[in-house]
Amino acid sequence: MTNRRAFLLAMAVAATAAQLPLAAAYAAAPSGSAKLTDTDRADLKRIADYFNTVRSMRGRFLQVAPDGSAAEGKIYMTRPGRFRFEFDPPVPMLIVSDGAYIVMEDKELKSVERIPLGATPLDLLLREKVSFEDKDVGIAKVERGAAILRVTLFAPERPKEGSLTVVFGDKPLEFAGWIVTDAQGKDTAVTLSQIDFNPSPAISTRLYNYGDGTAAGRALQQRR
Repeated sequence: MTNRRAFLLAMAVAATAAQLPLAAAYAAAPSGSAKLTDTDRADLKRIADYFNTVRSMRGRFLQVAPDGSAAEGKIYMTRPGRFRFEFDPPVPMLIVSDGAYIVMEDKELKSVERIPLGATPLDLLLREKVSFEDKDVGIAKVERGAAILRVTLFAPERPKEGSLTVVFGDKPLEFAGWIVTDAQGKDTAVTLSQIDFNPSPAISTRLYNYGDGTAAGRALQQRR
């Protein structure tokens, strides 16, 4: 699997499946929600409260595919629903969400794909209000280390389709990345670095308008 296709898998592996509100990820998932302890619930509330204070961020990402290949680039996010992944050369990918749809451009193949944001794992974390108490969010497990906290999520109505694990540094709590498990049980991991949370000046909303870019993007915007 190439770097660019591996990241597409991480972002939109269930795009052709029925849309899930969590669109949580996709294979080898637990058969049911874990029995949460009081400590688990407290940590989940900490995470939700944390995300609800982060309105925007920018920085770097490192994506590692199941075959071990890696790709890097710049990441921008603004809640609700907007993000932009710019891959460093030689990976010719650009992925942009305007809050409703994700546009994925492969500059090498000169192709553009468009899927609903709600059909991807990041939908949960980019909602206006993040909550782990919704019925459409299954909690498979909460894991703790010396300075790390991991929460594995899945869609309860489709438990065999996989899982999304969000990863945090702890003490202090900080979003560090995520892991998506695909339909074959293989992991694609995205790690964040050099992150500036709620930057000032604010990130321009034009950054999330794909139509400002290539001719293909402008044509796509005109068709919307």
